[in-house]
Amino acid sequence: MLRKPSAEAQGILARYVEPGPRDCEQTINQLLAVLDDEAIVQAVEELKMEKPTKEQLAELKRLSAIARVPDESEIVTSKEEAETRIRDLKDKARME
Repeated sequence: MLRKPSAEAQGILARYVEPGPRDCEQTINQLLAVLDDEAIVQAVEELKMEKPTKEQLAELKRLSAIARVPDESEIVTSKEEAETRIRDLKDKARME
């Protein structure tokens, strides 16, 4: 039976906190086997990334027009990426 990683991890932790003998190393290894998955790591990273603000997206649109480049505000996924693109577009706009 397939279980969601979060449900499986919760089950591992629930068994660990039950009364009786505990094996910390085994518990950690079980958790790592569940959570050390590329899809989970990627999902956590995406959750940690803050979305670009409306102001950043508006600035990207404005600067794209000035720099005469395609508007990529629709594909920017994080505040950090938006800031990088804004900085690059400001440099390009100065050269125009």
